[in-house]
Amino acid sequence: MSNILIVEDNTDIAVLYQRALMQHQNTVASSAEDATRLLDQQHFDLIILDMHLPERSGLYLLEFIRHHSSSSISTTKVFVISADDLLREPCRALGIQAWMTKPIELDELMTTVHKLLSSHH
Repeated sequence: MSNILIVEDNTDIAVLYQRALMQHQNTVASSAEDATRLLDQQHFDLIILDMHLPERSGLYLLEFIRHHSSSSISTTKVFVISADDLLREPCRALGIQAWMTKPIELDELMTTVHKLLSSHH
């Protein structure tokens, strides 16, 4: 079973993602600070990342992930979901594996997660 970290400050959206991805173990972080703590405590196979978070942005968290001293964190697959297409290129420059623009389709979310978790790069 894959372990997914969902970084989303909107509780309703986070619950929606959790329900859609019930076949995987998943944990929700509602801020970049919570996510960094969780990343230091356990391994995740995939991070689903919202860009608009309270206090520190998703871009801050993505930079933390990519520049982390632990190679298991720095190479974790990241799937960004954002309503702001202007962030797509900065995120790609930081090595994300997938991008989806809000509002999302749950089928597309589940298909993308499945592809990311079954690929070996």
